[in-house]
Amino acid sequence: MAAIANATISNILNATLPTGASAGQPGTWTALNAGQMKVRLNSTASTASAYGTELSGTGYTAGGSSITTSSTASSSGSSVTLPAMAAGLSWTNGSGSSWSIVSLDLTDNAGTPVRSWFGNFNGQPISVANGNTFQVAQNAITVSLT
Repeated sequence: MAAIANATISNILNATLPTGASAGQPGTWTALNAGQMKVRLNSTASTASAYGTELSGTGYTAGGSSITTSSTASSSGSSVTLPAMAAGLSWTNGSGSSWSIVSLDLTDNAGTPVRSWFGNFNGQPISVANGNTFQVAQNAITVSLT
């Protein structure tokens, strides 16, 4: 499910190849904001170049929900699994109508967030009726580079 945003692709390539200001040296890495990352839910598909259309309404926090625990860091190229938080992430629809969930975006928490990863859900759109809860279980999302 997880895919990488174009900005992150460029960041990786520029920091690991001879694209720097001095001939033959690697470029710089543009770091994400150091605060808690967020998961943003969307009603349309996300792509490498664009966010999906964010959900709105009661029960969903605009800008996404913070991930409050750290995942195990990648070692020797291993994948990273999130969210590590025991309760997972959940949203209860109180908007008065059904939500249609198609994708998620993983962002930093800057005022203008930087998106690093995205994923379109299998079996989407996922319909969440008013009063029902949508949950991403603990360790349900795996991100890897191959």
